[in-house]
Amino acid sequence: MRRIIAIPVALLLIFAINDFAKADYGIYQKNGCRMEFRRTEITRHHPDLASMQTDGPTPESYYGEAADGDPDVMNNLGVDFAIGKRVPRNLHEAWKLFSMAVRQGLKEASYNLGIMYATGQGVARSEATAARWFRAAADHGDAEAENTLGTMCENGLGLPQGNAEAASWYRLAASKWHTAAQDNLGRLYLARLADPAGPGEKGRWEILSAANRAPEAAYLLGMELINGSPLPRDTAQAAVWLRLAAHEGDVEAASQLGLAYEAGNGFPIDHGEAARWYQLAAQQGNGDAQFRLGVMYAVGRGVPKDPVKAYAWLDIAARQGIKEAALKRDLIAGEMNRTSFYDAQRLKKEWLQIRGIIAR
Repeated sequence: MRRIIAIPVALLLIFAINDFAKADYGIYQKNGCRMEFRRTEITRHHPDLASMQTDGPTPESYYGEAADGDPDVMNNLGVDFAIGKRVPRNLHEAWKLFSMAVRQGLKEASYNLGIMYATGQGVARSEATAARWFRAAADHGDAEAENTLGTMCENGLGLPQGNAEAASWYRLAASKWHTAAQDNLGRLYLARLADPAGPGEKGRWEILSAANRAPEAAYLLGMELINGSPLPRDTAQAAVWLRLAAHEGDVEAASQLGLAYEAGNGFPIDHGEAARWYQLAAQQGNGDAQFRLGVMYAVGRGVPKDPVKAYAWLDIAARQGIKEAALKRDLIAGEMNRTSFYDAQRLKKEWLQIRGIIAR
């Protein structure tokens, strides 16, 4: 059974806590959270600054405006201190400036404080505190914050885990055409982890999510169309979505396409096409695809018969715990001469150097 990826713990940041600390921000990155410190447009209140360099005013002018209490300028100076641009990096100073801007209701500053607490930059890491700051930004209609809160709810990061609550946050952001939130909402619906808010909503976000080239959503949509539940069976459309998912890196989609073209099941039987998709999945560590590709090389179905490649793929699949692959490999080995056997061992070792060919 396919396991739905439960999104990692963290955020794509170009900033590290320090030069030595490296964090894995995979969960937030996977859910499309743009965890980057955000500036505001200060020329809306200070037109005279519009003629200055495009990357913003100088630190000297910043200090002057910040002293006058302008929240946009305080926020932007905070960003400079957070990333060390134009001024020496000083996370404590960044925190103070963001906090001052927040007191004047600037949502971008609330979001920036959320980043600091979520990543432990300049403050003790606290996802619960981060969630409160993201909520403050979301209360002002910030779509990025809404998508981030959905991710935190879905994964129990600083908030109680709850797919229904996650879906409600994703829905708010998706309604503002936040692409990642559309992907996340469609994925929850396709995986049956949340219920739609109303008739027709499920299909709308499923299709949008897949069309946004979210491989997980495209795979799940393709499988629904193959299985005929809950969507009507449509193998032609299933092939479209599975191909999209496979080209976007979904290994199981590639393996399923290989199986579909090999076995038929509503698809035209095409062993050459099956072998091509198995090859794509096998090279990315899918054990089932490695086994099936090995069998195809063993009998010459869809590819030229090649005992050396057959043995290599079957041995790699066997290493991933596929017992049938081990049995088939041993049968082939018994029919090989010494030269072919050594060639197969050498080829296997070459392939094992390819990163990801053994699933981790």
